[in-house]
Amino acid sequence: MSDLLQLLPIYAFMLIPVWIPLIAMTVGGLRDAISAPARRATAPRAAHAARAVSRSGGPRVPAAGTAA
Repeated sequence: MSDLLQLLPIYAFMLIPVWIPLIAMTVGGLRDAISAPARRATAPRAAHAARAVSRSGGPRVPAAGTAA
């Protein structure tokens, strides 16, 4: 049992590159779950605004240095 208690901190330290992403994913998932209702309320307006920007009309202007 004492061998296990000595090796456990060593393995926990070695697995820091695994623990950091796991903690980040957990915190990010909790944050997304908490802010999801607020995002759901603004999603239709944001999608409409993105479509409106992509349909920009107007005259086509040649790039600098290409006009004849």
